[in-house]
Amino acid sequence: MRQDSPASPTAAARAELLEELRKLEQEEAQLKYAQTLEAFDQVIEVLTQFGNRFNAKQKSQIASLAMTGKTKGPLSSTGEVVAKYWIPHSGETWSGRGRTPKAFKAWEGTSSYKEWKANHPDKRFPLYPG
Repeated sequence: MRQDSPASPTAAARAELLEELRKLEQEEAQLKYAQTLEAFDQVIEVLTQFGNRFNAKQKSQIASLAMTGKTKGPLSSTGEVVAKYWIPHSGETWSGRGRTPKAFKAWEGTSSYKEWKANHPDKRFPLYPG
């Protein structure tokens, strides 16, 4: 028979902690709601006071924020794409985008590819393990 250590909460203590957590989460939600109302009042005040001084671009940006709730970011990132496929013996990788690299085309004709393909008939290349 296992005994609870003094540090582990009993069922009653656990229920009490869960109830306290629920109350804190409810209080947090109420505070966030109050902050939202206050922020809305501030936004309306600023727009009323300075709205006529904004240029057309600024007004357009404010209108788009009001409609979508988020600003326009960069259209595309130029970050590096994660590798999807790889050739195990050479370590060559490919994202799966664009034309098939020469190394992958060359590997398709080898006996190691044919052996791998026999075990994986539904896949074209091995998936990158990373």
